Amino acid sequence: MAKQIGEITIYAVDDRSLADVLRKVGIYQDVVAGRTRCHFCGGTVTMQNLGGLFKHEGQVRLVCNNIRCLYEAAVLTAKRRTA
Repeated sequence: MAKQIGEITIYAVDDRSLADVLRKVGIYQDVVAGRTRCHFCGGTVTMQNLGGLFKHEGQVRLVCNNIRCLYEAAVLTAKRRTA
């Protein structure tokens, strides 16, 4: 599902599909085990606090559900689309 908010498009995955998406990109086990970090704050990202994922510099990056980190992810991905 995609939703346009201002100039930023936000893509959403329901909880049931999230595990499938994480498996597809090869990080499901790491997220479940707490071995992944937020791209912005460096905090541990788990299934309980996963705010999103995005591609940056050719790699899938995770972001926690902290509002500051989500904002930074939105800004970073919006800049990339306008460049």
